[in-house]
Amino acid sequence: MFRRRDRGEAQDPLADLDTGSVGPQRRGDALAALDAARRYDAIVGRTPDGPVRDRLETLRGEVHAAVRAVFDAAQRTDRKAATLGDLGPDEITRRLKAARGALARAEDDGRDTSDLRAAAESLDRQLASVHAIWDAVERAADELHRLQLRLGEVVASAGAVAVDVPDRAVDRIGDVADELHALRLALIDLS
Repeated sequence: MFRRRDRGEAQDPLADLDTGSVGPQRRGDALAALDAARRYDAIVGRTPDGPVRDRLETLRGEVHAAVRAVFDAAQRTDRKAATLGDLGPDEITRRLKAARGALARAEDDGRDTSDLRAAAESLDRQLASVHAIWDAVERAADELHRLQLRLGEVVASAGAVAVDVPDRAVDRIGDVADELHALRLALIDLS
């Protein structure tokens, strides 16, 4: 009877990642990244011993690093969103509308508007900063989602390689490695 070599119970290198550390708006991407790593690990575990499995094993650390990068990017995006909340965009908008209204009334009445104009200009600059942060949060969230989807593509490619004819699979594994490298660079750029 043939038996697979006992590889021992490997520790989950991603066990320390806590999806609770990621806000609810980005938690889906974090969960999907973790799921991608688990699928990758399952694919590697089912791949017969040989050069394809060896190559997939060498890329496992890259997949896990990409998952960690997704978590890091999600947490950074959450911090940006929290900063946005701290700035109180609704309150700034309310105050700006009130300042513009007071400025318009003062101009209509022929009163001095220098203080009101300075206040409105300050609130305009505050709101511009809020909008810049808001845009950064949205761009980061969109990019995070796209990168998480790319991680899924990499895992699917690895699965295709794992079940392919061995002589072709060894050649195609380089494509998976290249995809992983590009994904990691994109995640670093997201920082």
